[in-house]
Amino acid sequence: KLLSREAKMLSGIDHPRIARIFDHFVENNRDYLLIEHLTGQDLRRIVKEYGAQKVEGVVDWGIQIGEIIKYLHSLNPPIIHKDLTPSNLILESDNLISLIDFGAANLFIGTATGTIIGKQTYIPPEQLRGKAKLASDIYSMGCTLYFLATGLDPEPISTSNPNAVLKVKIDERLNDLIIEMTSMEEDERPSIDAVVDRLKALGPEN
Repeated sequence: KLLSREAKMLSGIDHPRIARIFDHFVENNRDYLLIEHLTGQDLRRIVKEYGAQKVEGVVDWGIQIGEIIKYLHSLNPPIIHKDLTPSNLILESDNLISLIDFGAANLFIGTATGTIIGKQTYIPPEQLRGKAKLASDIYSMGCTLYFLATGLDPEPISTSNPNAVLKVKIDERLNDLIIEMTSMEEDERPSIDAVVDRLKALGPEN
């Protein structure tokens, strides 16, 4: 019943860079979600093949990811993705980022507890306790930006600092933003609006 209700909620998502949920059905006592297939290469594979990305690329992709999360968090009720990782973000043929996996999204953000979802290195401490919040997606996005900037997965349950591991340091403003986004204290993380604004301030015209 929970999955059926969640599928109905997710089917209402209408964003050009988010894979659509077409249907939910049960077969042989198993529940399935029918999700739109998008063609592209996931960001994990791109980084593994080509290495850490230049700051300009991290900022550009970060803005696109931020706009997707901003949309999800603006819905009523807000949707917490809970599994924002480089593997769930793909670069399509138009060179734009799309979000492809909603297996972890949960409508019942106030009542669903005790379930650990997502790759451990991208999960904030409150989500490991079964208490995911909007700020949990900020943490996971910060971890994703860290991966893009360094080519390394972040340390589990820790604040990520790219310049602590890079020989060639990135822009301090981007580094500071990633540190803040991956704060252990959820109320110390910036809002998604602030994240997008700060990333845009790092664009080539600024």
